[in-house]
Amino acid sequence: MQEPTVAYFTMAIARQDEIPTYSGGLGVLAGDAIRSMTDLNVPIVAVSLLYRKGYFRQHLDACGNQSEETAD
Repeated sequence: MQEPTVAYFTMAIARQDEIPTYSGGLGVLAGDAIRSMTDLNVPIVAVSLLYRKGYFRQHLDACGNQSEETAD
């Protein structure tokens, strides 16, 4: 009988600095959790989002209207 596989779904994951798939602590935590599971030989499939343009900077004007610009 095959061992069950863990499905790990996360909105952000710190995998590589060059790939903009995280912006802070929760992405780093997800990356660490997945690394730990692979170190323990836990069968795992991780699913995350890939942002085509990366993250953006958000600005709010005095009326509360949002505008964004891409983060470089």
